[in-house]
Amino acid sequence: MLPTLLAAAVLLVVGSIEPTEAVAGVSTFNDFGTQSTVACAGFPPTNAQGSGIFAAAMSDLSPLWQGAKCQGTQDASKCNGSGSCVDCVGPACPDEELCGTCFNVRCTGSLDGEVSGACTGRTIKVKIVDACPATHPANFCKIPQFGGTIRPIEACEQPGVNALDIATTARSALSTFQGNLDIDIEPTSC
Repeated sequence: MLPTLLAAAVLLVVGSIEPTEAVAGVSTFNDFGTQSTVACAGFPPTNAQGSGIFAAAMSDLSPLWQGAKCQGTQDASKCNGSGSCVDCVGPACPDEELCGTCFNVRCTGSLDGEVSGACTGRTIKVKIVDACPATHPANFCKIPQFGGTIRPIEACEQPGVNALDIATTARSALSTFQGNLDIDIEPTSC
């Protein structure tokens, strides 16, 4: 009887472990220390989110995003026509379900096509503490559609792309590139 119960317990534990695989994505960089708040309640607007854990925001257009998209619309009257916003108030993101979730991130190349620089080969850990909403004027005003010069993939504006806005303090741990990065993203425990 005991061996049967033990075997059943092992099967139950093994059966509940979900395999995790890295998915391709992109990374932009943000200084969370310059913000007064973040979208996820209970988290400080700081680049560090614990020992060796960097702050990150996930695009609400990312396939990894869970929950309803952030509120708001893309309103051209909030843009100055030159890539900046004049009314930079962001939308609410009340249903961001990944707050406090951690991911391992590794550089796989330069998103901008840089040839000077390299990935370090290191994997860093990020914690989702904020959102990078497509309806935030600080994002959509940067793209050509609203007078900016930044590609949508580098402004949390590209549907279907796993985009993370990672703390600027993580840049040198990931690469020696100066611009944004192609990355692998993998769920992990915090």
